[in-house]
Amino acid sequence: MIFIPGWLIALLTFPGVICHEMAHRFFCDLARVPVYAVSYIRIGNPAGYVVHGGAEDSRSALLISMGPLIVNTVLCSLITFAAMIPIFILQAGHASGVTILLMWVGISIGMHAFPSDTDMANFRDSVRNTSRPASPHRLAVFLSRVFAVANVLRRFWFDAIYAFLVASLLPALLLGLWF
Repeated sequence: MIFIPGWLIALLTFPGVICHEMAHRFFCDLARVPVYAVSYIRIGNPAGYVVHGGAEDSRSALLISMGPLIVNTVLCSLITFAAMIPIFILQAGHASGVTILLMWVGISIGMHAFPSDTDMANFRDSVRNTSRPASPHRLAVFLSRVFAVANVLRRFWFDAIYAFLVASLLPALLLGLWF
């Protein structure tokens, strides 16, 4: 297994970091949750962050925490699909510079789709503070565990595998291609 420091991966995939943080900010604004500080990209750990107030309800907390999963997955799919049009639809025999650029941007964005452990901790805390019923709390615990596993699997390139699967799914469905 090849070990690459996290700061270097964040630097090489900076479009994904920026989209991840913009998704958090977008859903904070949508939920009318105050944002106190934002860093869309930086060298260090974390590579970016959004410091925000507490959500008023569990739904808003879920959207703020899971926003990058939604936004980054959709953007990864659309951008990489645009890159595959010349290859699969137009039957271009090679990948142009634009195709390579679009693939890099799309995969970079897809690699940063997963909520971080901090994102999920914020979600759990918001649910604890906003809801009385046990079911939103159970959902918060379940999602936190799922994404904790996903974040551990990042050491084995799970985020890159996810991005490549997302990049392959739309062309496979729309064009009838199964890679």
